[in-house]
Amino acid sequence: MIHIKYLYKATNRSGQTFEGIIEAADRNAVISALKSKSLYLLELSDANPKSATEINFGSAKIPKKTLAVFCMQFASILKAGVPLTQSLSILNEQLENPKLKKIVESVNDDLQRGRSLADAFSAHEKSLPAIMIKMIEAGEISGTLDLSLQRLATHFEKEYAITKKIKSAMMYPTVIAVVALMVVTFLLIFIVPKFTAIFETTGHEMPGITAFVLSISKFITNDWLYLLVGIIVVFALFRLYKSSPAGRLQYDTIKLKIPVIGKASLRIMTARLCRTLSTLTSAGISLTQSIRIASKVVSNRLAEVRLLDIEDQIKQGKTLNLAIKSAGIFPGMLMHMTKIGEESGTLDEMLERASAYFEEEADSAIAKVTALLQPILLVVVAVMVLFIILSVMLPMFSIYSTIG
Repeated sequence: MIHIKYLYKATNRSGQTFEGIIEAADRNAVISALKSKSLYLLELSDANPKSATEINFGSAKIPKKTLAVFCMQFASILKAGVPLTQSLSILNEQLENPKLKKIVESVNDDLQRGRSLADAFSAHEKSLPAIMIKMIEAGEISGTLDLSLQRLATHFEKEYAITKKIKSAMMYPTVIAVVALMVVTFLLIFIVPKFTAIFETTGHEMPGITAFVLSISKFITNDWLYLLVGIIVVFALFRLYKSSPAGRLQYDTIKLKIPVIGKASLRIMTARLCRTLSTLTSAGISLTQSIRIASKVVSNRLAEVRLLDIEDQIKQGKTLNLAIKSAGIFPGMLMHMTKIGEESGTLDEMLERASAYFEEEADSAIAKVTALLQPILLVVVAVMVLFIILSVMLPMFSIYSTIG
C-alpha cells in the first residue's frame, strides 16, 4: 500500500496543539493514528503538493458573502446541465475576488488532470471552510452536487447575516468609545495644561484629584512616546496570550461567563453549531464527521474541545443529546431538541429548527448587549469629562475666593 506524507495539526483534550508530519495511506488512517495518541485532527494537508497551484495562496479566508454567491451561481449552472469544467470557466470570468479566482483556476486545472472536484478543492483548505470541502465531496459522491452547493449557499448567507448583525450592533458603541477617547485626550492635551501655569503661579495647594489629572496630562504631553510603546507592548502580549493554546482556551472560557455578553456569544455559537450540523447531516455526512467539522466553525476554543469530546462519546455509543449534556456548556434547549430529533429519526430537521431558534435568541441577546452598552458608555464618558472639569475648576474657585 502506498503511503503519503501529511502535514497535520492536532489538539488534545487539554486544548494543547501539536503539529508534525505523518505517513499514512489516507486521511482516515491519519485520524486513526492520531486517535491512538489521544489527539484530534484540526488541519491536514499534503506534505508533497501535487501541483504548484496548491500553494502560494496564503491562509486568508474568503468572505462568506462571496462564497454564498459563488455556491449559488455554481449550483445554478450545474442544474442547467453545463459540464463541470465549463461551469468553472464561466464562473471564473464573473469572479471579482482575486483569491477565489486563483483557486477556481487551480481547481479547473486539476480537474483536467483527472483529479476529483473535492480533491481539487481540498488542496486549498487553508483558504476555504472545511464545511465547503466536505459538502462538495458528499455531493460529488452522491451525484447531488447542485443540491449540496445550494445548501452551502444558504449556510454562508446565514453566516454572513449574523456577522453583519453583530457588526451593525457594535457600530454605535464603538463610535461612542472612539469619540469619548478623542474628547478626553483633547481635554488632557490642550485644555488642562493651560491651567497648570495658573496653579503654579498662584502657589495654591492643589486638591488630590487636580494633582492626579495634571500628572496624567503632563505624562501624555511630554512622554507620549512611552505611552505609545506601552500600549503596543500590552497589545502584542495580549495577542501572544490569545494565540497560545492555553491562553485562547482560558480567554474563550472567560468570554462565555461575562454577564449578558457571554449569553449572546453562547447563542451565536450554538446557532452556528446547529446550522453546520444540519447542513452536513442532511447531505448524508456522518454525525461524527459533522461534529468534527462543526468544531472548526464555532470560533470558541472551549466549545471546540467539548465538541471533540462529544464526537468521542458518540463513537463509544452515547447518544448526541446525552453527549451534549455532559459537555456542560451548551443551552439545555439544544439537548431537548436533539433528543426529540434522535427519537423521531429527524435529527437533521430538528437541528435546522434548533438553528432557527438560536438565531432568534442570538438576535435578542445582541439587542440586549447593544441596549446595555450604549447607556453605560454614555455614563462613563460623562463621568470622565465631569471628573476632568471638576479637577480644574475646584482649585480655580479657591483662587477666585482668595482674590475676592
